[in-house]
Amino acid sequence: MTRIVLLADLHFGSVPPELAIKLTTGIAALAPDLIVVAGDLTMRSRRSEFSDAKLWLASVAAPLLMLPGNHDLPVWNIFERFANPFARYSRVTGQSLMPVFEDDHCFILGLNTTASWQPSLNWQEGTARRRDVEAARKLLAEAPPGKARIVATHHPLVAVEGFPRARPVRRAAGALAMLGAERVEMLLSGHIHQTYAVPLAEPAPPMIAVGAPTALSTRMRGEPNGFWLIEVGPERFSLCLHSFDGKGFAPTGPARTFARAVKA
Repeated sequence: MTRIVLLADLHFGSVPPELAIKLTTGIAALAPDLIVVAGDLTMRSRRSEFSDAKLWLASVAAPLLMLPGNHDLPVWNIFERFANPFARYSRVTGQSLMPVFEDDHCFILGLNTTASWQPSLNWQEGTARRRDVEAARKLLAEAPPGKARIVATHHPLVAVEGFPRARPVRRAAGALAMLGAERVEMLLSGHIHQTYAVPLAEPAPPMIAVGAPTALSTRMRGEPNGFWLIEVGPERFSLCLHSFDGKGFAPTGPARTFARAVKA
């Protein structure tokens, strides 16, 4: 079994310091095999915010798989935003923009959906670049059969009923078709600061879409700070939401289980 903590939208720059310490403690108690940080380490991509994020990331004792979010791109330095938009993020994390984690049970890939601009007025939304989708396809095609294939993005790739802010990224259809063909079983994302875990009827085989709330930011969307604990077994996924209750991060109820579409 593999234990994964899914965090998103940390937004250092809008984080109560005591909450960050309690999140570290809550994660440590779960002893995860991997922590996925699905974008938005910072609030305004300031160097001081990245510095705070770096200190916090160093406090967690587990491997990290991270992605940039739209808030991690330079806001005021327009030249840097277009010439080298991920420079600050990359210096702090040291991670590829398509990171991979693999153990005996899982093959987990991060697909960067963040863009420095969009052909619309809403630049905060995401896109699935054709070259990135193709690069992801090649990596997934080489993944050993039987391992759970999981893909993390910052922005949702699918629309989710009841969550109007969960808007698919540009070129989502092509990305989803590829992920279905490569037998991806689970999609992880953040961005909307709201929680869901839903099975998708299409593409085949069925996938599970999981959205995380903001782990630390005061910019909440009607629910407390929290994160998902995901356990990957040979036949099923188990997902338990942990939320801040004023004292610490605790399970909000019994775990939800989903049968795996591709058995190990």
